[in-house]
Amino acid sequence: MMTEGTLSFLLFLVMCMVTESISTEGKKECRERIIHNQNVLNCSHRSLSYIPKTEKHVMDLIFNFNDLRNISSETFGNISDPDSLISLELDHNNIQNVSRRALDKFQNLKNLHLSHNPIYYVNMKNMLGDLSNLKFLSKLVMNEISTITIQKDLFSLMKTNQIKTLEISHYNMKTLSMDFIENFNSLTALYLNSNQIENIKLSLSKHLKHLYLNYNKLKSFPDFSICGTEKDCYFPNLENLTVQGNDITEIGFDNFKCLMKLKTLEFGRNPIKILPNNLLSKLPNLEILQLRFLRANYLTVERLAFKSTSLKMLHIEYTRPATEVFESFTDTFRFLPNLKSLRLGSMSMLLLTNQQFSTLLSPLANISSFKCFKCLISQDPKVILIHMRNVIKFDLSSNRITTLSDETFKNYKHLRYLSLRYNAIAVIQESALPMSLLNNLHSLDLSQNPFVCDCNLEWLIKWMRTMHSKEKRIITRYPQEYVCSLPVEKSKLRLSDISFTYKECHPWSPWIWVAIIASPCVIVIGITVLILYRNRWNIKHYIFLLRKRRNYQNINGHNFVYDAFVGYEAEDSAWVRRRLLPVLEEEEGLKLCIHERDFQPGAFINDNIVTNIDKSEKIILVLTNGFARSEWCMFELKVSHSKLIKDETELVVILLENIDGRNMNHSLKVLFDTTTYIEWTEDVAGQQLFWVKLKNVLKK
Repeated sequence: MMTEGTLSFLLFLVMCMVTESISTEGKKECRERIIHNQNVLNCSHRSLSYIPKTEKHVMDLIFNFNDLRNISSETFGNISDPDSLISLELDHNNIQNVSRRALDKFQNLKNLHLSHNPIYYVNMKNMLGDLSNLKFLSKLVMNEISTITIQKDLFSLMKTNQIKTLEISHYNMKTLSMDFIENFNSLTALYLNSNQIENIKLSLSKHLKHLYLNYNKLKSFPDFSICGTEKDCYFPNLENLTVQGNDITEIGFDNFKCLMKLKTLEFGRNPIKILPNNLLSKLPNLEILQLRFLRANYLTVERLAFKSTSLKMLHIEYTRPATEVFESFTDTFRFLPNLKSLRLGSMSMLLLTNQQFSTLLSPLANISSFKCFKCLISQDPKVILIHMRNVIKFDLSSNRITTLSDETFKNYKHLRYLSLRYNAIAVIQESALPMSLLNNLHSLDLSQNPFVCDCNLEWLIKWMRTMHSKEKRIITRYPQEYVCSLPVEKSKLRLSDISFTYKECHPWSPWIWVAIIASPCVIVIGITVLILYRNRWNIKHYIFLLRKRRNYQNINGHNFVYDAFVGYEAEDSAWVRRRLLPVLEEEEGLKLCIHERDFQPGAFINDNIVTNIDKSEKIILVLTNGFARSEWCMFELKVSHSKLIKDETELVVILLENIDGRNMNHSLKVLFDTTTYIEWTEDVAGQQLFWVKLKNVLKK
């Protein structure tokens, strides 16, 4: 028989094994990593109802998307070293009840995330009061807590605290009174994004420096003055303000009269129609201005709108031609003496002449960073660079540049970052990118260009391979996104996989080839000319008879079911049904084949496409970015191309919108290079010309 001591010892061993098993299980459930020199334990998405035992010195515990429901001090009993914990994330845990002082053991906690938990109002109120005991807590995130409303009473139990950043986003409140911030005596950053706010009542805060009001429903710019004067302001030390994605229609310099210390301003994605002269005159310290994707149908930038002696960075993204946006090409950037960075996006410069480029950009002699993304620039970049002798970063991604000349980057000794990604550059001569430039670059991005992998590109292929082998990571996205488009036998091969023999790229002297080829060629040409000359009248007579016979030749007709087959992406169906069909079928009496009406139900899609193209006299392709991304549309394009080559079926191409560089595949490039297209426009006069061209083509 076992003694009582032996039984106790065995029980102790069993308990140790169970504890070790639980600890091991917890390690398997969570992932431990070192991020920014912090020991991070990630237990997210595990459906856990408890916190597993942790190792010592865990500084960041990520426990999102689990099922804690109730929180008390016992909830955190498995955290081995609570004094080491700096950041605690408890988002999406179905937490409802929180006991008093549940977090008191984390005396060094700095960041607390409680978003997306249905915490009862009273519990949340008491918890916020308890947070005052955490002397180092500086960031509190409480987004989308459906059971509470944001009001002063919610924070009424809070005492002196060190919370500097507060995030309150994704609530549904038309009116917000900001008097609750009076309980935050150190608050410097406040996030109020996506709250459906229409009216906001400000409250005095001398510490607040960063205010985010993005994606609400504000119809006018907030008035930051207490009594309508510049002397009394709600946030006298505000440095960063963003009001993107609201319903603000008008903006003027008087809106900024209480923002004397503002350094960063973002108010894009608002339906503003005019940026008036002297807009920034009340912002003497403004350094960064961002206007991205303004939602107005038309935007006019008046000639002195950006006049500022303090502005250092200007960012404009707007999907309209530059000629329609800028009231003056001469003065738009003229009064920005300290501008260092200019970023333009989605602003078409396709129709700009070299002279207009020169007029617009000539004031930017001191700029160090320039980016024009998706601007449809087709000229040699030298027309832009000629005014930017001190530029360090130069980015013309997603444009239509085809060639680089010897003068493009000549004498730009300060250039360190160069991106020409997503253009139409096929060949780059060695003289266009001299080694003196390449050896000074910190980053080069030439990816997603349709390279012709012949001997003209041998130097670049070798240089890239050499840099990669030396582990110098200056070539961005290499080798994955550097692919040959031509010749056909090398199409889709990476540049890193291409090699040339010495004989391929170092042939005999041209004079030797001339001597070898010229002799037999001269003889053959001489004999051919002599034969043609002596039989010239017989040849002319034969040609005459052949033409006469062809004129009287009977051509058997083809009974087509449709006048034209229309290929388009489903998302463009509305344009086809509302615009194309009424004109061609109802007005012109043509019979068109469209897939949603005329395809045979139950048949394979590819059979439907081929059968109906064969039944159609002509083919119409409606090109959009959706068309370029669709596999079935690409199939229709290839079948149409085949019919054009084999049966000479007439192909009519309608360009409904500009195709982005990232969507421009090889098939589309061949189509654009070989086929004339008709371009749709929203201009009324342009549409009349469009229909005339289309009707003429279809009536042939």
